[in-house]
Amino acid sequence: MTSSPELPSQVGARLAQLQPRLRLLLSHLAGPSVRRRVDLDDLEQEVFLRALASTSPWPAATEGEAATMAYLQRIARHTVIDVARAIRAVKRDGRTTGLDRSQWSRAEGLTPAAPGPGPHTAVAQRESEHRLEQAFQRLSGEHRRVIGLRQFEGRSAKETGLRMGRSDTAIHSLYRRALEAWHQAVEGPGA
Repeated sequence: MTSSPELPSQVGARLAQLQPRLRLLLSHLAGPSVRRRVDLDDLEQEVFLRALASTSPWPAATEGEAATMAYLQRIARHTVIDVARAIRAVKRDGRTTGLDRSQWSRAEGLTPAAPGPGPHTAVAQRESEHRLEQAFQRLSGEHRRVIGLRQFEGRSAKETGLRMGRSDTAIHSLYRRALEAWHQAVEGPGA
């Protein structure tokens, strides 16, 4: 028995659910030099457009959406790489103009529309996401890196340890301390 393809509104709802996680992943993947030139909102929309325009089959909808998030991680990584290359190309040419979206976007002309939350909910959600992003940026580089590798990229402690030159045990401790620091940064002093 084969399942019927998902409707665009169903895919849109799945993407909307994963949007906060994708935004934090993009904050991790796009270093400061990319974030200075391209807004995270633009990167996020580009990832969504590329995902919707892709000819690859969508992962099946599951609780937690781990497969869909892994699919979006690959697209996000390639999007950030494309943006970084476009920025370098602009620098090589010696131009001082801003980075045009058309220089790195492969999903032009696609305008998906999906129903979303009401204005009050959208504002509250955006404020919460902004607090998370700002708190993440205030963490030390080591804490941002371990959270990015473990939480956003989904790497194991062993893989993270190899990338950071630490043991698995040290990564577990560092990750726990980083999450605690992030929580404190979000809640503010005295929380």
